[in-house]
Amino acid sequence: MGEDEVSSEENIVRISLIGTHIDLKDGKRNVFRRTLETVPEIEANCFAIGGDHLTSFMRVIANVAEDGQRLTLGSYTLDENADAYLDGNKFFQRHAVVVGSTGSGKSWTTAHILEQVAELPNANALVFDLHGEYTPLVGDGIRHFHIAGPGDLDKGTNLDGGSIYLPYWLLDYEAMISMFVDRSDQNAPNQTMLMSRAVTEAKKEFLKKGDHKDVLGNFTIDSPVPFDLDRVISEIRQLNEEMVDGTRGKKQGDYFGKLSRLIDRLENKRTDRRLGFLFQGGKDTNEYKWLEILSSTLIGGAQDQPESKGGVKIIDFSEVPSDILPLIVSLVARLAFSLQQWMAPGKRHPVALFCDEAHLYIPDRSEGNAANDVSISIFERIAKEGRKYGVGLVVISQRPSEVNRTVLSQCNNLVSMRLTNAEDQGVVRRLLPDSLGGFSDLLPILDTGEALVVGDASLLPSRIRIAKPSSRPNSGTVDFWDKWSTSEAVGSIPAAVDGWRKQTQQT
Repeated sequence: MGEDEVSSEENIVRISLIGTHIDLKDGKRNVFRRTLETVPEIEANCFAIGGDHLTSFMRVIANVAEDGQRLTLGSYTLDENADAYLDGNKFFQRHAVVVGSTGSGKSWTTAHILEQVAELPNANALVFDLHGEYTPLVGDGIRHFHIAGPGDLDKGTNLDGGSIYLPYWLLDYEAMISMFVDRSDQNAPNQTMLMSRAVTEAKKEFLKKGDHKDVLGNFTIDSPVPFDLDRVISEIRQLNEEMVDGTRGKKQGDYFGKLSRLIDRLENKRTDRRLGFLFQGGKDTNEYKWLEILSSTLIGGAQDQPESKGGVKIIDFSEVPSDILPLIVSLVARLAFSLQQWMAPGKRHPVALFCDEAHLYIPDRSEGNAANDVSISIFERIAKEGRKYGVGLVVISQRPSEVNRTVLSQCNNLVSMRLTNAEDQGVVRRLLPDSLGGFSDLLPILDTGEALVVGDASLLPSRIRIAKPSSRPNSGTVDFWDKWSTSEAVGSIPAAVDGWRKQTQQT
């Protein structure tokens, strides 16, 4: 470059106009609207907002009062001194999805949100914890439960101790058929019809004995009414062995030998200790009042719990057999949704369902699995109709490409950690508005604990560094090299073998 030549520098920034900040509108100060009421002049100066100014501006965007209850995620990557707020109402009203590859900080983010929910005086949230990941979360506003495993069956029914029994009579018609009837059997239609008839009659008998006349005239097979399973099996066995009069003496009845497989499935599942939470809960779980007790414990707000504590209920499903896991998780979800649906509108207390590892029970494709079909149907309905009944979904997964598309499409808030898989990135791109599609380029380069946040709860797309939760979840990440570098003996094999044999999780 010669002495007379002068170097020049030109900075170019491409911007997308997404809204208007108004100082005063209809008597309200600092109003933000996602419409373009004015646009900047050509060659107008542009300034970066930082520190307290950024915090105040984003608080306006999220419609958060300075002295009110606030949902925070952490600080903005742009300025670590600026707090990142979300509109707590819209975050749960409009459903949310939290995604990220393994080790990106997804569980950390969920735990941080749960701790803030737990601090609210009348919080109400259910966490579907599939691997005991959120066991370390503690506090006055958090209660821990687990679906009763084989090791709990001899201890009696004890909700106060955290053991949950979900008696078989809570299953609706579709769930019951998916569990007991093999649809590939050529006699499946007969088995389905006769089981439906037997269950309905057994429920009717229970209501008559209990003198529940008000329910007797209106119940259906889907009504959560206890019934005697022995009576159902006995009636089906009688039809399977029935001999009727014929022109030449006795002959086999219409269903002779056609119900054997159904009877075997009923007997096998009833005696399987892994399914004890369904069939071996004891006398208490087969009483009429059990549903009210269970519902008050799981679905009631913090003020409905002992000593007004425990608005966040973390349910550990780790001991539930994988083949019926979708059925059982969706059973709890349906319990919450049905209670809200049948409750008087003015008395509904909103409840949020945190669906961890959602791809395991809300899959994109059922692949002919009856349990998956039932679960998908329930969660799709909650995603579509939950808002009007006060049921919010927070879908959490490391593989968004494997989560049901209908459910994801109803989630209007996105918290995305780092995603390295191209298919998963593609799903997130489809969730972003067209004007924000370019933000998906950030997904593979986000740091651990950093998230891209877009949606109704945060009107401006934001890159946020998530704050550390007080109690870190068991993320399941084991430091291989460090463990291998120690000289300590493992010593835990005998206990693991014992737990495997007992089908009981070791602590």
